[in-house]
Amino acid sequence: MDKDIQVIATEAKIGRPSFAFTPEVLDKIEKLASIMCTLEEIGEIIGCSHDTIQRNQKAKDAIKRGFANAKQTIRKTQFDIATKLNSSIMAMWLGKVYLGQTDKIQNTDDNVPLPIYDIVEHEEPKEVIELKVEDGK
Repeated sequence: MDKDIQVIATEAKIGRPSFAFTPEVLDKIEKLASIMCTLEEIGEIIGCSHDTIQRNQKAKDAIKRGFANAKQTIRKTQFDIATKLNSSIMAMWLGKVYLGQTDKIQNTDDNVPLPIYDIVEHEEPKEVIELKVEDGK
């Protein structure tokens, strides 16, 4: 009864199965990021955890490209509103954001108002004109 028993060991895989970031999945991630979806939303749609997305460099690069595309689209729309639709409000906002323009008047040496006492002290006396009112006839 001495039979040799051969046991073949199989390794049990522990943890979640790995997620495959195929070119199609990466393209979908980029498109979702280009409409400003959050990482949680992207993970829910493609079927993996947002942590998995953050750990994968190709996925992070796709998200960066998507967000950059979304920002570019928003910026282009704002410039179109300011120029093509002649929106003074949008033009002012863009001037403030990109050109550092402000609504505040900043007093520099060139535009500081003179103090009132400088004007009063050096003022020449004005000629006094007397008005004579004639009795109504």
